[in-house]
Amino acid sequence: MSAKGLPGGLDELNRRLAGLDGSRLSDLSDGIAYVYEAIASTPAALLQDFDAFTENHLDDHEGRLAAQIARGPIRLAGGPTPVDTLLEAARLLRALEQVALQFDRAIESDRGPDLEDALRVSDGRHYVIRRTRSIIGLNGKPFLKRALLHHRVIPTRLKEHFLVRLHRSPRIADASAAARRAGNEARQFGAAFFPALRANLSPGSGDFVVESLEGFDAETMIKAQLEAARKDRCSAIVWAELTMPSGSVAQVREALAACALDEDPSCDFVVVGSWHERDGDLVRNISPVLDGGGQKLFDIVKWAKFKIGGRIEGIAPGDEIPILINDDELIVMAICRDFLQDTEEPPYCALDVDLAIVPSMSPAIDDPKTIWSHAATAQTMRIRFGTRTLVVIQPAMPSDNGATGQLLPFPLDPQKDRDGIIVSGSWHSCPLENL
Repeated sequence: MSAKGLPGGLDELNRRLAGLDGSRLSDLSDGIAYVYEAIASTPAALLQDFDAFTENHLDDHEGRLAAQIARGPIRLAGGPTPVDTLLEAARLLRALEQVALQFDRAIESDRGPDLEDALRVSDGRHYVIRRTRSIIGLNGKPFLKRALLHHRVIPTRLKEHFLVRLHRSPRIADASAAARRAGNEARQFGAAFFPALRANLSPGSGDFVVESLEGFDAETMIKAQLEAARKDRCSAIVWAELTMPSGSVAQVREALAACALDEDPSCDFVVVGSWHERDGDLVRNISPVLDGGGQKLFDIVKWAKFKIGGRIEGIAPGDEIPILINDDELIVMAICRDFLQDTEEPPYCALDVDLAIVPSMSPAIDDPKTIWSHAATAQTMRIRFGTRTLVVIQPAMPSDNGATGQLLPFPLDPQKDRDGIIVSGSWHSCPLENL
């Protein structure tokens, strides 16, 4: 059961903290999750006062709280006013993570379930993930942007039915890749498009799937796109939604595998568009995510159906939201309408991640609603967590003016730049300054 926020849920929070042992990393992770959740669920009218707490206010200068945590019991005493209680809770949260830093958490396995088991807290509701590089706590920023300097708290389930799945990059310990991400030079992310693409839908007037593509030479174009990615030393490549059938995916995998033993392969991951795939009697919209050597890391399985010409996408929805863990960033990935579904707030808005990567498709290049809706979600995540978003949109039919696709290329202000940019051609490299 979750805490009710502060100060009203103080007794419940202390009940949850009472059984924790401050000499065990797993218990410290539990404490971090419990206190973080209690503060985050505090009514906004009170939580806004967190902005006025300076880093000096939050610091455990004499180690008083750390000593209390070590000897036990772990407890939040509260203060004479609600703001005082909020401040004490924020100090306790910072002290918990400071004590947790004394423990070395080395996770050897790359298997998602092993990773999740190691990072999931005991009540099963959150993962506590340590940052490789600590953030700088900036004064004046709200709680969600600087609550923790060395850890993140990520829900294990969103909207009750979406499981958040963790995947670890195999390059997380790659010295050259880590140095490049930690350097001052902007990283490049490649966006791949197919000029003159036309998506051929299944016949009829009911639910549709994309059966084939026409208007371009996929093999020649993909080869050129991969060469452009190598020339630009791209950290990632993203193809758009419903542009990559199995033959195209196989071509990408083979090309990446052929370069896997290069001295410094620059690519961390590749989002290989998506395609309508048969799954028994069902159809799913699936985008494979590969490592730089062409090995599959995981699949993104779309859950929100979109419409073309009044027809609805005939897919069985997925129920997982994947996050890729690099050594200094978390990356969430979603397919098109998943990220912009506006009947309620998209689940991604509750995730403290650095990057969001979204392969997408629009009905036509002159239909702005798709990119505007993506920008709205990107704006919310940017405000809450500082997330930067890359959206790669391929229209389902060719344009009359030579435009190939649309991009949200990591905008600093997604709402201001909600029109994104129009791309002409098959390739666009998007710079991302280091976070």
